[in-house]
Amino acid sequence: MSRPRNNDDIVQQTIALAGQFYEAQGYRHRDGFRYWESAHPQERLMWQLACLAQIELTDTDPNEALAELEDE
Repeated sequence: MSRPRNNDDIVQQTIALAGQFYEAQGYRHRDGFRYWESAHPQERLMWQLACLAQIELTDTDPNEALAELEDE
């Protein structure tokens, strides 16, 4: 049995998913890149899409996980 995902796991998984979406458009993903902090609209969109996927597939909101990490 695997352990439950913690907030960092959720954020890291969402970053990786955003990176896959970004690469699918011909861009190069950088490990650990904080898409939600970018000024580039395409990069921010990748974060939003990855969040939508997480919510749909895992019923987990990465933005909530991110806010909890920032509060720690």
